[in-house]
Amino acid sequence: MNRALIYLFFSVFLLSLSVPVWAQDTEEDPYADYSYLWEDTKKKKKKKKKNDAPEVKTVPDYEPVQPEEEAIYTPPADPLIDESPVDSLQQEEELRLDSLEEAPQEEVQYPVDSLDKPIEKEPLEELNEEEYQEIEKAPKEKKERKDRSGAPPVQDFRSGMGTESGGGSFDGGLTVTQIDDQYFVGLVLNPEFSIGKVGVGLNVPVLYGLDDQSIRTEIFKDGVGAARLITYIRYGVQKADPVYVKVGQLNNTMVGFGGLINNYTNSTSFEKRKVGLHYDLNVKGLAGIDGVYSDFSPGSFNLFAIRPYVRPMAWTPIPIVRTFEFGATIVRDKDQSKIVTSDSTSTSYLFTRNGIGAFGLDMGVTLLRVPFIQIDLFATYSKLNVTSEVLTDSLESNYATTNEPSIMSDGFENGSGASVGINFRFHFIADILSTDVRIERLNYSDHYLPQFFDATYEINKDARIYALGGAEKMSGFYGSLTGHILKKVQLGGSLMIPDDVTEATPATVRVNADLDRLADKFSFHGSYIKGNLTDLGDTFKFDERSLAKLRVIYHLNKFLAAGFDYYWAFTPTADGGYKPTKYVSPYFGVSVQF
Repeated sequence: MNRALIYLFFSVFLLSLSVPVWAQDTEEDPYADYSYLWEDTKKKKKKKKKNDAPEVKTVPDYEPVQPEEEAIYTPPADPLIDESPVDSLQQEEELRLDSLEEAPQEEVQYPVDSLDKPIEKEPLEELNEEEYQEIEKAPKEKKERKDRSGAPPVQDFRSGMGTESGGGSFDGGLTVTQIDDQYFVGLVLNPEFSIGKVGVGLNVPVLYGLDDQSIRTEIFKDGVGAARLITYIRYGVQKADPVYVKVGQLNNTMVGFGGLINNYTNSTSFEKRKVGLHYDLNVKGLAGIDGVYSDFSPGSFNLFAIRPYVRPMAWTPIPIVRTFEFGATIVRDKDQSKIVTSDSTSTSYLFTRNGIGAFGLDMGVTLLRVPFIQIDLFATYSKLNVTSEVLTDSLESNYATTNEPSIMSDGFENGSGASVGINFRFHFIADILSTDVRIERLNYSDHYLPQFFDATYEINKDARIYALGGAEKMSGFYGSLTGHILKKVQLGGSLMIPDDVTEATPATVRVNADLDRLADKFSFHGSYIKGNLTDLGDTFKFDERSLAKLRVIYHLNKFLAAGFDYYWAFTPTADGGYKPTKYVSPYFGVSVQF
């Protein structure tokens, strides 16, 4: 009993000693914390923001199993051990002071300005003489490459030599004109101008007859009438612009690669000039249509040609394949225009009364294209369809009488032909000199003439069609050469020559020249075509197979000029034939370029 009381008394005594310690721990001395001396304030702010952030509690899908708490054994207090209370505040203060003395103080390092540091210079490498020359040569080579890249791009050879430029000219003056055996005086105006892609040219003659004492009005009669005053109205450049349209006189016109229509002209008479259409439209270089309509005269359906073409691989980056072009040409002519003859009567063509036609296929590809050279390869196939009862009867009747031509012994059939050619275009010395060279090998059957629709076709369509009756199977060459110097002098010509030149297989020659204010004094514009040529010695002999135009100008100064126009054309005769017509017109007047 006494022992139990002793234990109870001892427990109460210990409990009374612990009460002041608990009371002291509840009050914190605000001056006892010295940790602010070494705490990082930035970390403290970040920690405070993190603590202030709302706590996101996740609820688990299952209730976790709480582990059982282990029982902690507390041994009974030993009365022999002195467990007198220790001042916890004093102990905590001593510990903090000790840790403050032992903690090493961190040195604060301030950023050093890079400008204060000395710059260490790297030793320069010594260059030998060869390396130094290469460094000096590099910018020069770069400049040369830049100059070469600025060279004009090579265009399609069918677009011509690209001598069209902006501006224009005005030529006109007083004239004394001879037409056959009659003389006229008057005024001739020839204005031309080009603005952007649009070009316009006019030819306005006002002539007064000295013999009949009246103004000559033949140019306004029949056909398109006053529209003959239009030399041309043009938009764009063929094969260089997506849209090309030309209305007026057509000269040296080609459709496709020239298998059927090449060197074609629609005007063989000075006063009875025709107003036709030549066009070439394409969509992003992938496909297009080009063609010709020879005469807008409302009297009949004249020569019409259309050629749809496609470049199926133009969208690919492959250089040669993407230039491949394939086209098909359809030609139809049912010309029944009234042709006024020399005795004021009229006539019309006989063999086109029921219409004639032709069909052709062609293809081409550019083998090489760089700034100074372009090489194109092409091939054509064409077949004529000119058979008519009138033509067959005429040929058979003539053969029965004269046994000519001999190939008519087997009758008449529509002929066909094929060709393979290559075209070279060269640009020399920054386009100072440019040339086009075309060489083509021809192969054709009986009753066929290559490039059937050319300038000689318009001179006399009946004679051209009738010549097919005696045309024999033959091979030959067609070649052309065109060039210009400084875009001031342009010369060109072509020759189609069979392996054996005969009446059944004739040759054709074309020559043209253009000189614009050479030495600021002379201008010269001329063209000459001769077909059905059986003797090359008669090439420049003017007769019923020739067609010539010539203009010569001498510029007295920038505004005045003297010169003359010369035409060798044709006029229909009463017997259905044609006779040459000579037109000579010297003049003095104004010549201005702008």
